[in-house]
Order: sequence, then C-alpha cells, then structure tokens
Amino acid sequence: MKKKSTYRLLVQSEEKNRNLLEMALYGLFALSALAAIWQFAAEPAMPTYRAGVFSEQPARAGIPS
Repeated sequence: MKKKSTYRLLVQSEEKNRNLLEMALYGLFALSALAAIWQFAAEPAMPTYRAGVFSEQPARAGIPS
C-alpha cells in the first residue's frame, strides 16, 4: 500500500475557486497597505506650517486687559 503524506493529501484536496479568492484577498490586503503608507507619506510633516503664510497674533505678554 502506498503511504500518502499529509502535504500530498492537502495538495490533492485544494479547491481551485478558494485559491482564486485567496489570491484576490491577498492582493486587496497588499493594495490597502500600500494606500495607507502612501496616505501618510503624502501628509506634510508639520500640518500647521505653510510656506509663505504666517499667522500674526497680538503679543500680550503679561499685560492685563
């Protein structure tokens, strides 16, 4: 009698539709990870800083109103 290994049994019992679904899901996971990385890479390092724009506020250093 021929002895079958566990791996061989798993390979023979694989479903083709399940493999396609897994490949699609893994692709979506990879794309979502890349989109998240891209989103954070596109953010400015200092969100309050804008080149050439300064906010002027009156200086009230210790002067009571």
